[in-house]
Amino acid sequence: MKFLRYITIACLVLSAVASVSCKKDKKSDSTKSYLYGSIKLDIPSYVYRGDVYHVNPYGVYKTEAADSLVGYRWTSPFTSKSDTLRFEGEPAEKGKDFDFVIDPGCELKAYTLTVAAFADGYNDKPATANFAVVDPVLGYGSLTGYDFLEGLSVFTDPRDGKEYYYTTIAGKDWMIQNLAWKGAGRSYLDAEAVDPIFGRFYDWDEAGSACPAGWTLPSDADYEAVAALSSGASQAAGSMMVDAYFNGNKMWEFWPAVKITNKTLFSAIPVGYYQIDGESSVHKSFGKYAFFWTSDVDTDGMGIARYIYQDQPALFKASFGKASLKGSVRCVR
Repeated sequence: MKFLRYITIACLVLSAVASVSCKKDKKSDSTKSYLYGSIKLDIPSYVYRGDVYHVNPYGVYKTEAADSLVGYRWTSPFTSKSDTLRFEGEPAEKGKDFDFVIDPGCELKAYTLTVAAFADGYNDKPATANFAVVDPVLGYGSLTGYDFLEGLSVFTDPRDGKEYYYTTIAGKDWMIQNLAWKGAGRSYLDAEAVDPIFGRFYDWDEAGSACPAGWTLPSDADYEAVAALSSGASQAAGSMMVDAYFNGNKMWEFWPAVKITNKTLFSAIPVGYYQIDGESSVHKSFGKYAFFWTSDVDTDGMGIARYIYQDQPALFKASFGKASLKGSVRCVR
């Protein structure tokens, strides 16, 4: 899955600042010197329309001693024109900071913000940041393909006010969205803006207590009951997958084997999982796996999970170390 396609930012209205320059960032010139340092652009990977981020470019100098003031400019992701934030040699307090505003009317598509340091006789030192503007409204925002929502019931989590659609499957109420409770777990790429869209990722212990009062983490038998509606676990995937699109991109991109029907309305999406190794963790398999913890453990005390893989018809079952993975959570009652 070429997930970088999904990184988008849109309609940025920037206020701040200084004179306007129509210079574009130049290619490196071997006859010029190189600036020291680098620019840090601290913007989340995903943002909402209307969000505002204060950007303060700094960290680039003409000498290693960091005793010289370079200029800074930003390049519009829409017009490709460059506006100067501060000219070379101006005092540090003049015209450098700016507010980065996500236009409430913007489209959900890809853009790149560029900020560059410059100085006479030196190559420009640019930095770029990619963003995704997302809309959390299910079916009408970033996540589409949910034309079946009309008539479904909605549960509001009293802990945070988050709403979840749910339906009855095999005699139990199932949330058809991944849990997004912020009291535990981790966001996709640490960007909370996508929590309502993808849900958060929890290890087994967190998953066991993450559901709201009256709801529980499904047992392995609960998943078996859902699979039984589609001739068993070996053929259940198509009936549990939703043909969803994220910002216009097909999520189950590699599905050739079985037609996606979402007959059960389980509505699985392939948001992958976090693999944990000691103090480090990395997100894996976006677009390939839908991974869900169950409340059960195997004879070795490992957590049992159910998962769907991109091009296989089965609802798979496997055991993992309780703290080795962070996966998605569905809640039942």
